[in-house]
Amino acid sequence: MVVLKKFDTIAGWTWPEIALLYSIGLFTYAIGASFSFVQMRELEGQVRSGTFDGILTKPVNPYLYMICRGFNLGYIAHVFISGIVLLWALSQLHIEWTWFKVVYFLLALLSGSMIQAGLMSVIGACSFIWIRTGFLFSLFFRLKDFISYPISVYGTFIQIILVFCLPFAFVNFFPSAFLLSKQTPLIPEWGTWFAPLVGPVCFWIGYKFWMYCADKYQGAGG
Repeated sequence: MVVLKKFDTIAGWTWPEIALLYSIGLFTYAIGASFSFVQMRELEGQVRSGTFDGILTKPVNPYLYMICRGFNLGYIAHVFISGIVLLWALSQLHIEWTWFKVVYFLLALLSGSMIQAGLMSVIGACSFIWIRTGFLFSLFFRLKDFISYPISVYGTFIQIILVFCLPFAFVNFFPSAFLLSKQTPLIPEWGTWFAPLVGPVCFWIGYKFWMYCADKYQGAGG
């Protein structure tokens, strides 16, 4: 807000539009992380100590058991703060809502949550291979910070990473661009319609990769 008070816009995006990006990014992170962050971060220690073996002895899907057992209510504060900013931003933008846009927006929030949970699941799965994965979570959060601003402010290389490699841009930038009728880099305007589909695909890939790596787990000490 302070920066935009000085320069008015960033890449053609005003403060309420940037606030929309920020709030969607934080809201979807809170939902996705409540089911995945602590669980996947602690998986490194469980693999190293061998306590993950106890999970494998239970007659349930180990992935579902982990994400449900470790559900974190601490993210309620994130949801509350981001929800307030989101409602404020939407009230300032005067979007012409239709039933299609409402459904699209709700599905985009769900999709963004699934994208972030899917990516953290991939990082967690790496614990079965490399054991130490703390640096990957640091990289995740550094890249996630990029989507607090429109990706059009970055160079082509960063945009390619955020769109095609780690699809953070589909968390908030493309859904916001669709609602605000903004131009999008790298993909055509009609490509933003598919943003709600990216999350389920990303989460499915993260889940399958996690299960594949878990099948290769051989116990503490390799």
